[in-house]
Amino acid sequence: MASWDDLVLWVRVRYEVMAQDADSLTFRLPTAEDRDQLVYVRHRGQVDGHDWMQIESPVAKLDRIDVRRLLELAESAVVGGAVAVDGIAVFRHAAPLEDLSFAEFEAPFRLVTETADRLEQQLTGTDDF
Repeated sequence: MASWDDLVLWVRVRYEVMAQDADSLTFRLPTAEDRDQLVYVRHRGQVDGHDWMQIESPVAKLDRIDVRRLLELAESAVVGGAVAVDGIAVFRHAAPLEDLSFAEFEAPFRLVTETADRLEQQLTGTDDF
């Protein structure tokens, strides 16, 4: 993959984008059992000489969950990790764009989305995000 613009074009062909600006895409994907999940793909710019993108999906409001349990459940994830953003628990993964093929984007993208949805269901029993 050559650039953020290449990734944006590839994503727009495959997914229904709800919102877009110069550095981010927002969309909602179906997951399991009539659930869906909000997901963001963001261009993070240059870090240590590499152009980075980030995939993230919200899990729950921090004040509604046991954060220790979130971290314990997130331990089994193959990609990504749990972080807090503006009072929201988020599951996130990042990768350099220049080394990422479209196929290498799809797997982490799906894993982040499915993991966030599973964590949300396990921690809250809801489908708010």
